[in-house]
Amino acid sequence: MRHMILGGLIAACGAASGSVHADDDAGAWYVSPMVQYHDLDAGRVAKDNFGGQVGVGYNLLHGFAIEADANRANFNISGSTMEQRLTGYSLDVIKKFFPESVIRPYVLAGVGEMDDTLTKSPRTYHTFLAEAGVGLLTGLGDQTGSTRVQLRTEAKYRMESASRGPYGPKDPSDLIYGVGVQMEFGAPVPTPPPPPAPKIVEVQAPPPPPPPPPGPVDSDGDGVPDDIDQCPNTPKGTPVDSVGCPIKDEIKLQGVNFATGSAELIPTSDFVLSYAVSSLKKNPSLVIEVDGHTDSVGSAKKNLALSQARAESVMLYLKQHGVTNSMTAKGFGKDRPIADNKTSDGRLQNRRVTLRIVGGA
Repeated sequence: MRHMILGGLIAACGAASGSVHADDDAGAWYVSPMVQYHDLDAGRVAKDNFGGQVGVGYNLLHGFAIEADANRANFNISGSTMEQRLTGYSLDVIKKFFPESVIRPYVLAGVGEMDDTLTKSPRTYHTFLAEAGVGLLTGLGDQTGSTRVQLRTEAKYRMESASRGPYGPKDPSDLIYGVGVQMEFGAPVPTPPPPPAPKIVEVQAPPPPPPPPPGPVDSDGDGVPDDIDQCPNTPKGTPVDSVGCPIKDEIKLQGVNFATGSAELIPTSDFVLSYAVSSLKKNPSLVIEVDGHTDSVGSAKKNLALSQARAESVMLYLKQHGVTNSMTAKGFGKDRPIADNKTSDGRLQNRRVTLRIVGGA
C-alpha cells in the first residue's frame, strides 16, 4: 500500500506542467502547517497513526528553498498502555520545478534529530534522522500577489539511526504522507509584458497610382514610425529618443527587459534598442551615462550588482551596433525608485535602464 501511494504522487509530479502561474518566487518566506499519516516500519511494535508538522522556509533562486520543520505523532503500543512519541526536527533543501505552472512538483532531502519517548517513562532517546521525498504545490486562487496560498501534498521516506530495542528495530524507516497549506509572503518577480508590435496596415492602392513605399510611415521625419511616435509633429532636425520625443537629459528605454535575475537582454528588447541606436548615431557628440535600476526585491548588494551588470549589457549592445558616443555604465540598485515597490506595476517601472545625457552638444 505504501509503495502504491508513493508511486502515484511521483506520477502526478511528472504531469504537472500545463497551467499558467506567476514567475519564480525567490525572496519569499512561507509557513506550511500539515497533517501527516505515519506508515511505520514493519519492525516497530507501535501502530500507524496521524500526526502534524509545521515548517518555515525561505525561497532561494532557481527554484530552491530551505525549510526548517518540526513534527510530532503519538503511537499506541500493542499489548501495552504506553504510547511511543516521535518528535522530529529537520532542515530540508527543496527543489521546485516548472515555475510557470499552477501545479509545481518538488523534491526534498534533509537531516535532523529524532526524540523517541515512551509516555510513562522519563527517558527520551535522541537519534539522527535523514529523509527524502517528493510533493506537489497547487496554487489556490491568485498566485501573482504578495501573499499567496497553495495546497501542499507530500510523501517522504525517513530513516532513523537507532539501536534495536523492545519497541523498534535497528535503524527503522518510515513513510510519511502529508497534506496541508503553504502560505507565501513576498511578491514574486512578474514577467514584464512584451512591447507592442508595430501595426501593419495593408493599403489596396487602386490603379493606376503606384502602391505606397514599403516600411512604416514617419510623418514628421524624426526617424521614429508614427505608430510608436509619442510626440508627433516634432520640428525637423530635433534630437529625439526611442519613442519620438525631444531629448532633454534622459532617454527612457521602455520595453527593454532582461531574463529573470540576470543581465541577459531578451530578444524583444531589440525593437526599442534599435531606435535608441538610430537616435544616438544622429547625435554622436552627446556624452551618455547608461543607468541601471532595480526594484526592492532582494538584498541591496545583489540589486546593486545586478543593476550595474544590466547597464553594462545595454552599453555593450549600443557599441556593438555602431554607436560611437562617449558612454559609461552605472548601477544604482534599488535606491532611485520612480514608483511604489509595494505593487507589481510599481516594481515593473522601477526595473529599468535609461540613457542619461551628461555632456556634449
